Amino acid sequence: MPPEDLPHIDRLALAVVTTVPDDHPERAAFEPFPVHAWVIHHADGPVLFDTGIGIGNSWINEHYRPRVAPLVDALSEIGLTSDDIVAVVVSHLHFDHCGQLGELSAPVYVQRVEYEASKEVGYTVPEWAEVPEGRLRLVDGDQEIAQGIRLLSTPGHTPGHQSVVVETTNGRVLLAAQCAFRAEELRDKEPSTSNLYNETWADAARESLERVQRLTPVVVHLSHDTEVVTLEG
Repeated sequence: MPPEDLPHIDRLALAVVTTVPDDHPERAAFEPFPVHAWVIHHADGPVLFDTGIGIGNSWINEHYRPRVAPLVDALSEIGLTSDDIVAVVVSHLHFDHCGQLGELSAPVYVQRVEYEASKEVGYTVPEWAEVPEGRLRLVDGDQEIAQGIRLLSTPGHTPGHQSVVVETTNGRVLLAAQCAFRAEELRDKEPSTSNLYNETWADAARESLERVQRLTPVVVHLSHDTEVVTLEG
């Protein structure tokens, strides 16, 4: 495609979560929610942000009942194969964001503190979150990984949650993943307690939302809300 059309972004719908366990913080207000990923089409090659839920884990299937779209099928729908992906960024290593890393061979960018947190028992599905040493790229804070693509540290939901800032011909786009669970949290700059790693991370989560606002993106995408958010001021 012509260079002036790059980068542009495709949103992938990789799953719908149809239930949550009784002790889940969203249980009381639960409604089925999507699981998104994104492909950033860049002159250096396509960059994938998040990989959705994996397939075949009986505990996840029983307690979340996800309707999962295979990543390879979602990529095929936009004319790509898994081999076309030149880099993978993972917002965080919860099971619904790293589940199909094994379908890819590209380098994986993850915050160092997130990778360390993922070793805690019960944090994730270990076999989905594990990244072969040759593919692992540990990041400490903000980092530009390609011209116009920058990783942004946005902790709060997890210790090492990160977002992606993309400078496009139509303006700045922010892929905020689960920096917020719902669009109104972004607008209000007030994190939901149910989206926090724990209560001690409220200030960090609030600062992350304020960082997003200060960047004045044209739009913001979230992992679990279908709305593409427009922020004002």
